[in-house]
Amino acid sequence: MAIRILVATVVGAVLAFGWGAFSWTSGLYDFAFRPMPGGSDAGARLAAAVPEDGAYLYPAPPNPEGMTEQQATIAQDAFLAEHRSGPLVMAVVRKQGIDPMSPTVLVRGFAIEIFSAALLAAIFGVAAKFGARPQDRLALALVVPLFAVLATHGVLWNFFHLPDGYAIALFVDGLVAWSLAGIACAVIVRPARS
Repeated sequence: MAIRILVATVVGAVLAFGWGAFSWTSGLYDFAFRPMPGGSDAGARLAAAVPEDGAYLYPAPPNPEGMTEQQATIAQDAFLAEHRSGPLVMAVVRKQGIDPMSPTVLVRGFAIEIFSAALLAAIFGVAAKFGARPQDRLALALVVPLFAVLATHGVLWNFFHLPDGYAIALFVDGLVAWSLAGIACAVIVRPARS
């Protein structure tokens, strides 16, 4: 069983990583990402406006520390009014930039895929110990990724008011990548013959 789990881990990681390499370099998700108007000027202004790398929100909820109750209420009301009227901005800033295809990024990405695929293969190992039939394992191969993307991307889409196209791209990408890995696990990790 351990060998099957190891093989499923490697095959699942290769499939998930391969799907990501294809989907993100083929333009499949171009509908979800728009270039920033003003390009480098907008980027330079944003980088100059923030003190350090990080994720920034506008409007941001107020920090009531040091405020009287009345001040905190006024600050919260102002935040809610700004939030309701818009615009809403969520910006991730790396002031120094990063090579998007550096060996470090790719190796770290594949390591994450290996670890994730190992967890997925372990789920199938448990299912196999209980004698899960092929159709049960196939259902698991589709339900686990669906759970994962709903519990992560679905929640972020809702509470951070992410654009629908952006959320759909992340949802579809995760669902396809991990369904492929899950199907590989379902085929490779199966109950021992009695």
